[in-house]
Amino acid sequence: MTTKEPEELATLEADGAVREINRTARRASGRKPSRKTEGVQEKILDAAAKVFAQKGYQLTKLSEISDAIDLHVTALRYHFPTKDVLVEEMINSLTRELHLRLLATLQQLPPETCYRARIEAAAITYLNTTLQKLDYIAAHGNVINQVPEDVRERHFGLLNETNRIWRDLMAAASEAGELRPGINVSLANQVLQGTLIWTREWYRPGGLTPTELAVQILDILFDGIAPR
Repeated sequence: MTTKEPEELATLEADGAVREINRTARRASGRKPSRKTEGVQEKILDAAAKVFAQKGYQLTKLSEISDAIDLHVTALRYHFPTKDVLVEEMINSLTRELHLRLLATLQQLPPETCYRARIEAAAITYLNTTLQKLDYIAAHGNVINQVPEDVRERHFGLLNETNRIWRDLMAAASEAGELRPGINVSLANQVLQGTLIWTREWYRPGGLTPTELAVQILDILFDGIAPR
């Protein structure tokens, strides 16, 4: 599995290659947005996720999002000039964050870590990231088939990069003899990812924590549900 070193990731994040919230910010000076600017953009994205989750893409107006955080729509347009720009960043932001966190989690593991432990660590990171942003998940499902085709294609390109992390993990686990001989690795990966993704539909805070949930899911997938 090919991943970037932590130093490279830090550089990417600093340069905005991994998390470029504002695609149209005034950057003539070459400086990245201030923390205050990033904070405003985060509030806008959070509000956008709630509104898009409720109304979808076509029925949502930028003024509804700005009103939700007591921001004048002109100020919102300073950061995100059009609804297309805003919805694209909204659906991409969680994917970028998840991708970065997955890479960081795996890079921090000792080289001798077995692949089952690597997959479990990735699953823990996945659930702790996604289950904290259920508004974004709901919004994604509500807008992904309504957004312009070029926005959707760019998003799927980002998503494929994150999915590759899981494919590489499962392929490496198979090559290391940590999966049952003859198992369909592609199908096993679909079962793993599908199980993790589906939690967003039924998870409610107050029961198992995301970490406990990930551990139990991996225990069931690797060891089955029959008596041992």
